[in-house]
Amino acid sequence: MKSHPISRRAISVLILSAWMAFASVAAVASDDMQLERVILLYRHGVRTPLPGEIQANEVNGKPWPTWSQAPSELTTHGAKGAEHMGAYDRERLSHAGLFPAKGCPAPSSIWFWANTDQRTIASAKALAQGFAPGCPIAIGHLPQGTDDPLFHPIEAKAVAWNTGEAVASIQSQTGGPDALTAPHGKELATMASVLGCEPGGTQPLCDSSTWHGSLRTSPDQSHMVLTGPIATTSGTAEVILMAYAEGRSPDDVGWGRTDPSRLEDLSRLHALLFDVYARPSYMSERVASLMSKRILSLLQDTNAPRLSVMVGSDNNIVALASVLGMHFKMPSYGQDDPPIGGALGIEVWHRPTSGQRYVRVIYQAQTLTQLRTDSTDKPTSLVLNPTACPKSEDGFCRIEDVIPSLQRAAEHIK
Repeated sequence: MKSHPISRRAISVLILSAWMAFASVAAVASDDMQLERVILLYRHGVRTPLPGEIQANEVNGKPWPTWSQAPSELTTHGAKGAEHMGAYDRERLSHAGLFPAKGCPAPSSIWFWANTDQRTIASAKALAQGFAPGCPIAIGHLPQGTDDPLFHPIEAKAVAWNTGEAVASIQSQTGGPDALTAPHGKELATMASVLGCEPGGTQPLCDSSTWHGSLRTSPDQSHMVLTGPIATTSGTAEVILMAYAEGRSPDDVGWGRTDPSRLEDLSRLHALLFDVYARPSYMSERVASLMSKRILSLLQDTNAPRLSVMVGSDNNIVALASVLGMHFKMPSYGQDDPPIGGALGIEVWHRPTSGQRYVRVIYQAQTLTQLRTDSTDKPTSLVLNPTACPKSEDGFCRIEDVIPSLQRAAEHIK
């Protein structure tokens, strides 16, 4: 299927919105508000498929594309995208007066910490290289292959957790997997079409009567077991999105059956997995528990680095967004799907005349097409409103209004 390029008008709108967000930092900084520090929680860049990520195959037996790098790794192309984001951060924050435009930042002014996967460590290195080319910025992380409680508190047994309580809470809050998939027949039909389903096809996912799932505890009560279309399509969709962002040939992206609209549908299917494992309150407060504690310390410590960067995965971002009571929709992605290589940012501002300190939450990310084409254009940046201040037009919340949500999540730490 021939791909349909994004219209010139749509591109112009995206570029304009990115420039307006970029300019807003300088505009506010020139007022009586001053930017004090920034915390960025990044998702890793473009990677190769994870083992077992693909849960559905092309119905006629057409093979999935092969990748030259090992599974789960940041690609060379993905590293370039992360480097572009680091360069954007340097330009934006130097314009706001936090850093000089060039040269190596003072070691005390910047902190990088990555999860223990190759893709997150390599993404952090690429971000640092883009932010300060040639500078010896330390990338902190625990030994590769271990569970860092900051990013995986449940797996590291760092939080109070009961599988039965988790399942009951998720079922109560969401209505269960079928309730979550019910509004997304269009997206599931898109996946079926990309997989090569024809009318009347009886293969898995081709028949809408099979679009049902369940959530239960494992026989040994140690973990949750999800079945049905969310489990089947989420990872499968992500592999297709990664292939597009990697710049693979059209035939390697959903067997030539995708276009920007269809990719957005697939992105929404990918995000449905987080509506089970990361966004419900029982899950979000535990997944983001240690992250919330770390952010609290960075917000309250006046000697904290001017820039703190943590590099993890999509579920970390969704959980933190949920703790703060926020949803997001970034260009070219489905609702609440964290963009590849994008970041949820928390800015700390203060007003010298009164001493009042504020928080502003942003989301910044390149579009899928920017990633695909290795574009150096500025990413889109959107201001998000936490539940604590839903009516704030400029996104500024008093810091004391945001802290309770983070404290509630941190209370689950053992």
